[in-house]
Amino acid sequence: MLTAYRLGEKGLEEAAAGDTTVPPDATWVDLRQPTIDEDKAAEKFIGAALPSREETEEIEFSSRFYAEDGAVFMTASLLTGIEVGKAALTPFTVVVAGDRIATVRYDDLRAVRQFVTRAAKPGNGCTTTPAIFLGLIEAIVDRTADVLERLSQDVDKINGNVFTRPEDISRQNVQSGRRLEALITAIGVQGDIAAKARESLASLERLVQYAGLALPLINAKGSSRSRLKLAGRDIKSLEDHVEFISNKITFLLDATLGLINVQQNEVIRILTVATTVFFPPTLLGTMWGMNFHWMPELSLPFGYPLAILLMLASAALPYLYFKRRGWL
Repeated sequence: MLTAYRLGEKGLEEAAAGDTTVPPDATWVDLRQPTIDEDKAAEKFIGAALPSREETEEIEFSSRFYAEDGAVFMTASLLTGIEVGKAALTPFTVVVAGDRIATVRYDDLRAVRQFVTRAAKPGNGCTTTPAIFLGLIEAIVDRTADVLERLSQDVDKINGNVFTRPEDISRQNVQSGRRLEALITAIGVQGDIAAKARESLASLERLVQYAGLALPLINAKGSSRSRLKLAGRDIKSLEDHVEFISNKITFLLDATLGLINVQQNEVIRILTVATTVFFPPTLLGTMWGMNFHWMPELSLPFGYPLAILLMLASAALPYLYFKRRGWL
């Protein structure tokens, strides 16, 4: 899908064009899952060949950030699928050639939609090409910050579920094992989002650094350069925050696994105590169950009640001993 925008009197506005044509007064062309014809139209608009999706997904720095045919190409990996619970990284390419910008993406990025809505309002500051570029970067940073804020809240909820009060644990003793297993799954999901957010911020930081060096319109002194530096500092602070969240997720995972081990040890302890308590009665029952001809106890008038009493006593004594020692 090809969408062209131009700088109007009030701000950024959509330019009328066909599916594969770009108006001459357009400033920014946004491509989402472009067709071959749309690619050609955008290449004619920008004056340079656009990279393919395979090229944008390469990890080499030279494949993501380079200058060619008078245009500067920059690609970052952005988070997508957070709303539907399927976090993934998708390439987002920005091409700047003089006073024209082209963006290529393969997912419906919420940050781009938010920027277009905000830029279309009067007094938004989107009056130049550098303003459009910086507005996109700031929208992406803001969206990433929102994702990290939501991630932090989800991690705090997991923290509350992991470290439940003892009285709550006693009430949910039967279901505590399944609860902890569900918590491990939730921790894994949040850890995956944190890892992808860290990777996205790292690529975005490289994009900002490269833009500060390769784009003359932004590298010049003035408000554009200050905004770019501020965006870089915001990205750095978000990287520190996601590092803190990742450490907390690791701690919660270790704590959950520790609680599972404690629970398993509790089961083994109960089984050990039960085995110890019932071992003396079993020994007595085995002894009196032997089929020897001469066993004096068998002829006693109260032999059977006495045997039952002895077995109960042999089971009660170890139980009372364990209770006194605080093992139960």
